[in-house]
Amino acid sequence: MAGFALALSLLGISVPANGQGVQPRPQQGKTPDPELRGQWLRQGQTFACRVETKKGAVPPDPDLLSFACQRMGALGVGISEASLKAALGEPHRKLPPANNATNYVYFLGKADQSPYLAATVKANRVIALQVSGPAPAPGYSFNHINLGDSTEKLMAQFGGPFHVGPSGLEKTELWTYHPWPFSFEVQADRVTSIRISDPTVQ
Repeated sequence: MAGFALALSLLGISVPANGQGVQPRPQQGKTPDPELRGQWLRQGQTFACRVETKKGAVPPDPDLLSFACQRMGALGVGISEASLKAALGEPHRKLPPANNATNYVYFLGKADQSPYLAATVKANRVIALQVSGPAPAPGYSFNHINLGDSTEKLMAQFGGPFHVGPSGLEKTELWTYHPWPFSFEVQADRVTSIRISDPTVQ
């Protein structure tokens, strides 16, 4: 568990969207459609959330479109705390509240070992999800990227990061794409953490 506390401290890193290119922008408090799925596509120095719907289907609420791209497996940013617990049960750990938000930690394999998922909950809604560990976490990929994937695959999917800086963990970089609400930690040319957040929460 070396580095566990340090890794969890990264949950406080903010990668907010300020409206530059995240269109349409979801309204805070709306609940995303669990069946609506999309993927981020790089377009130059911007990203677009592409959502495919069945022919003849009722058009989705425009305010919820970017939530369709903020999904990690079956989970998604914006879901209720009750939906999170219905999917994963009670958290294995609950970190003290900070900024009116609480972090729930779920170990995805053995107890107290990575990979783990951390969900940040505020006002009974999930405002961020982060999965961390050196090896893949089946069922928790984001936009076709999973833990353990190479930086080559990451760049093929997202392009080069807009900023690279220290993550707070030894020999680990933090790749961000601000103002788009996702970031990655990279160590030895492998993805070791993926974080997605609610673009409406600063």
